Amino acid sequence: MPFKLGIETLLENAPEENVALLTNASGVTQNLEQNADVLGKKGSKIRKIFTAEHGFYGTLKDGEDVKNETYNGIDVISIYSEKRKSINPSELENVDTVIYDLQDSGTRPYTFISSLKNLLITASECGKKVVVCDRPNPLSNATEGPVLKKGFISFVGADEIPLRYGMTIGELALFMNRGIGADLKISKMSGYNPSFFYDHYLKYYVPPSLNLNSLDSMFNFSGMVLLEAVNASVGRGTPYPFLQFGLEAPVNLEMDEFEGAILRKTSFISLLNPLKEKSLSGYFIHIKDRKKYSSIKMAISIIKKIYEMDSSLVNPKKLNLNYGSDELTKCLENNTSIQDLYRNMELECSEFQKRRKEYSLYL
Repeated sequence: MPFKLGIETLLENAPEENVALLTNASGVTQNLEQNADVLGKKGSKIRKIFTAEHGFYGTLKDGEDVKNETYNGIDVISIYSEKRKSINPSELENVDTVIYDLQDSGTRPYTFISSLKNLLITASECGKKVVVCDRPNPLSNATEGPVLKKGFISFVGADEIPLRYGMTIGELALFMNRGIGADLKISKMSGYNPSFFYDHYLKYYVPPSLNLNSLDSMFNFSGMVLLEAVNASVGRGTPYPFLQFGLEAPVNLEMDEFEGAILRKTSFISLLNPLKEKSLSGYFIHIKDRKKYSSIKMAISIIKKIYEMDSSLVNPKKLNLNYGSDELTKCLENNTSIQDLYRNMELECSEFQKRRKEYSLYL
């Protein structure tokens, strides 16, 4: 069976009604046709487009307010700013169905999945239908890292899922909808095996945001996002976001310490905060084997070394939000073994894998 994206299967029976899209430039077919364009040609009446963090073209930096704009004469409405993170019910009055089509990163703190959850909540309240166009999980169906604890749900932690959650965006929508009850339909992919990575299926990589400009950056993001709780740069704004990190004070790591990757010493100038325009010392991360490599374990090990060097460099509150609990913070404060932390993560992922089976679409 030939591979098709969720947007491509939806086009076989496109809704001929009033629709809104929640999307950005990553919402394209395999031939790079924008979803709004091809749906319009198929008879869908696109009344508006909503766009999340990073803007419609995915070029705004993290946390930056997204402004309203237009795309081919269609209003593009921002649902990401300091003042708002969701669609207002009044904005759906002339809409029958909201189509969600965004490429996720496979990592929990990436806010596109939080925008999806907020969409499901609003649609449930308004009695509107939601169609999620499924896309490959770029990191495959492997799960890894801590499972978020209920008391730590936030906009960078939408649900009780692992840091690397191993579900497609359609499967994740079904999972998140379990306590919401929106009128939800998944436009499934065809010819999809969830154990493969993004580039097994898709010839072209469209960055969903400014600093996930390659598949390797996505792989590193799953762990290096934790390093954003440290007064360090993870290369945001440089040509190699999440492929390098640096601090003002050197941190020494063994070059072959991490399976599946090689660390190379480097120096660079940070182009965005934190440490903007500072000359930094650090490491470049070269991924050798995606299946063996754990960006999450690498990041935890780096944070522990930095904490031992200078604990004031680590922000516990931000670390707890991205990690999804205070377990790593307690490990640092009590100087306990990170091996115990890893064993706990594996147990949590094993339990989560049992829970996710109910929502699996491709196994």
